[in-house]
Amino acid sequence: MILEAKALAKQYKNGRGLHEATFTLREGTILALAGGNGAGKSTLIRLLTGQDKVTAGELLWHGSSEVRYMPDDVDFPSTLTAEEILRLLASLKKVGTEQQQRVLERVGLWDVRKQRVQQFSKGMRQRLNLAQSLLGEGKLLILDEPTNGLDPYWIAELKKMMTEERNKGCTVLFSTHLLNFAEQLADDVLILHEGTVLATGPMDEVLRTNGAADLEQLWLKKIAE
Repeated sequence: MILEAKALAKQYKNGRGLHEATFTLREGTILALAGGNGAGKSTLIRLLTGQDKVTAGELLWHGSSEVRYMPDDVDFPSTLTAEEILRLLASLKKVGTEQQQRVLERVGLWDVRKQRVQQFSKGMRQRLNLAQSLLGEGKLLILDEPTNGLDPYWIAELKKMMTEERNKGCTVLFSTHLLNFAEQLADDVLILHEGTVLATGPMDEVLRTNGAADLEQLWLKKIAE
């Protein structure tokens, strides 16, 4: 087990946030935070990455809390090249040039590494965002809406990369509103709606115990209750 959340809560002035979320993150698994807009997915990720402080409850880390993180959006300096941006971020993580080249190749940006980011499409900027999150040796990889801006080919490649990270012993947590994507990829699921946990646990077990054929059916059933 990597971490354990007990009645974790974060309240904002507008009333939105996260309400008493209890779940565990198993080591060496892929966990999907699934739900629609405003479900509380990004709020939970901000708590896990230390960007926000909890209002109530406990967040217990078991072992190292070193995290590699992909935000849902990054405003990269437009006048810098992909290579320059990655070199700067790699220096902060004390990562050598070999790994920088490897991740740029993995996300399909090696051949355009000397282009300024202002010339990049949204999908290319998203892949650069993914590349920076793959730098380093942290055993927990957190990805906030990683499919945003990606075409079908790169969504398929993203699935491969996340599976590769798990197979190397990394634990992966990602948020998504694409329920089919979550079901195909994740070992475990945490379904959120309006800041409340609707269901959590191993994917197969959650579907079976709730009598649902797939994640979409389960989500529709839960929000109607």
